[in-house]
Amino acid sequence: MSIYNPLRDKLVANSSASLKMTFADIEMLIGRSLPKSAYEYDAWWANEDPVKTNHSHSLAWTVPGRIKPNQIDCSGQ
Repeated sequence: MSIYNPLRDKLVANSSASLKMTFADIEMLIGRSLPKSAYEYDAWWANEDPVKTNHSHSLAWTVPGRIKPNQIDCSGQ
């Protein structure tokens, strides 16, 4: 079980074309702080092949067929 499953579940349940969330919203869902790298590096939010990746955070949005937002603002959170 991944700590990012609640994020995945929210994305699966959301039927709208997009969903805007702050880092704080995601942290509330997963019940802990995002890692420092999520705040510092846009690459942390990169889409990865769900068959090949070992990054559970990427699976949260690629497995349900979602694509990460085209704008990640690490400075604005």
